[in-house]
Amino acid sequence: MINYIARVGLKYDYAGEKMPELGTFFEKFVEKIPDEHQPVLKLSRFTFCTVVMQAENVEQCRKVLKDAWNEVYPDTDAISDILVSKYTETEPISEIMRSVYNNLYGADEYQAMLTELTELIPIMQDKGAGDIVRRTNYVFAIDRGCGYTTLLSSLGDYIHKMRIYPEEEYEKRLKYYKFELGPDNDNGKTDFDTFLSTLYDDLENHNYNIIGLDISFYLEKSKQDELRNFLHRLETYQDKYVFAFRIPFMEKKAMDETISLLSDVMIIRLVQVPPLHDCVMMETFWNIINDKDYVPDVSLFDIISNKIRQEKTDGRFYGFKTVEKIASEVIIRKTADIVEKTKKGLEADKRVIMPDDLNGYVDEKILAPGGYDALSGMIGMEKIADKIREIIAQVKVSLSGEGPDRPCIHMRFTGAPGTGKTTVARIVGQIMKEEGILRKGAFLEYTGRDLCAEYVGQTAVKTTSICRDSYGSVLFIDEAYALYDSDHTVNDFGKEAITTLVSEMENHRDDMLVVMAGYTDEMNSLMKANPGLRSRMPYVIDFPNYTREQLFKIFMLMVKKHFTYTPEFENEAEKYFNSISDEMLSSKEFANARFVRNLYERTWSKGALRASLSGNKKIELGREDFVSASSEKEFSEKLTVAKKIGF
Repeated sequence: MINYIARVGLKYDYAGEKMPELGTFFEKFVEKIPDEHQPVLKLSRFTFCTVVMQAENVEQCRKVLKDAWNEVYPDTDAISDILVSKYTETEPISEIMRSVYNNLYGADEYQAMLTELTELIPIMQDKGAGDIVRRTNYVFAIDRGCGYTTLLSSLGDYIHKMRIYPEEEYEKRLKYYKFELGPDNDNGKTDFDTFLSTLYDDLENHNYNIIGLDISFYLEKSKQDELRNFLHRLETYQDKYVFAFRIPFMEKKAMDETISLLSDVMIIRLVQVPPLHDCVMMETFWNIINDKDYVPDVSLFDIISNKIRQEKTDGRFYGFKTVEKIASEVIIRKTADIVEKTKKGLEADKRVIMPDDLNGYVDEKILAPGGYDALSGMIGMEKIADKIREIIAQVKVSLSGEGPDRPCIHMRFTGAPGTGKTTVARIVGQIMKEEGILRKGAFLEYTGRDLCAEYVGQTAVKTTSICRDSYGSVLFIDEAYALYDSDHTVNDFGKEAITTLVSEMENHRDDMLVVMAGYTDEMNSLMKANPGLRSRMPYVIDFPNYTREQLFKIFMLMVKKHFTYTPEFENEAEKYFNSISDEMLSSKEFANARFVRNLYERTWSKGALRASLSGNKKIELGREDFVSASSEKEFSEKLTVAKKIGF
């Protein structure tokens, strides 16, 4: 029999459900492989395992693995693919394939491609077709931060070990070199002429196994003639280099158009790497922690998932690099906790990382148990609370089977900024989880423009990815009206985002709550963007501006939560809020509770400074603190403008 290494990959949704069972999940499966195949579990993670075993051929190897899986986990349909490659401990190509199978997370198509090439290339070389192998180029459809450089390095190493270039060049060739093409004055990009000149000058000194070229800048139709001309000029170097182009991961039509353009000039092979799934990011985190001789406890899943979610929603998510940053921060916190406990003579677990080691790491804005109580405790929300209870009751009846089909639960929240829309949406998610309507009840917050991407074909992918993260939870889209403008230009991708969002809202109506929020008039205009949008958001909840009395109560509620204060302080604050005019309260520029929070934070900052200068550790807010804060321009202007309007 022949030795093989096999990679058994799982579908991500299934793997996500099984993450807590990591310790025994794959072991049970491997135990069912007959002893005659001498199976050894080499590595197991959340989405895959690798097994070294013996079989008569590749097909028998796959069949044995499938049979073993079905014996332990029948009727699961969980396996996404089984990749099999011949395996010898001492052969360089076996070493590469083991590394490719074990270390490249989320790159399923790339792993499958190398598995195929390992069989294909030797045959082509034997038939004298090695030049065709050298003239085959690659397109990586992959977003930034998802591992392009790692894959480029891996492919360069693979090409090197497969010896596709003349033997006399073998030792002096380097793995890879990469460029981002574009105007040479644009953030480190290299223009076509400079790149080709560099390539020509470098021929005498270095040869590279593969050259990576990011061509994202030239994907717009207006720039495609420039790209086509460049590709023709690149043909001169096809016998010298393999080229690997990077483009963003796009929807199929845009992808096909780009590949067609490149294929007109070159032999092209497409490798797609979708946006990173939660399982892949958790897998990366787990691997980094384990490599540093720490052991993350399974109870960390929710904390790390929430941290990743928060990193995504601030608009600055960098894929694997962000996950590596999170893992490093966790290790630093754990180590600091060990040092602190050791200093105090306390016992500290020096390996296992538990949730208590990460207190305060994630800004979760955790609500107390009981979503209805949290809703009832909000000032000025009595009518809105009644509406939410009515909606929940309707959904519960339909779920019980006693009523009609489950209604569409997506909602529109209309009103000015700072009127509680975000907080209520967060509470609604909590209530729906408590009532069994949503699986997770997590809260993901984006603005309308966050759903739009930079290039044609990316927006649908980006919107779908955001929705995928929101399954089982609340997707809150603030300033949703920014997705649509009746005078939009051809380069505005808002409508594409809306079309994708409508499809997701329908297909996952039972497993996701989309809440769109914004000004009343603008939200009404947004409903015209797509015929199906209004019908899929049947619930409209209007959030009125707060009254002067409510604003004052909100302010004092914030103060009482953390500080003591003098009677004069409260009197001065009440006087201030009573002086705000009706015109200002009803204007679009007034931020309601957001304005109150800013004033509160400025006030206690003044009190903290005063206490620090006087040597007091305890802060008691006084009249002078409020007067000092409210006299600053952003707060005093409200009163000044109000008086002018009143006059």
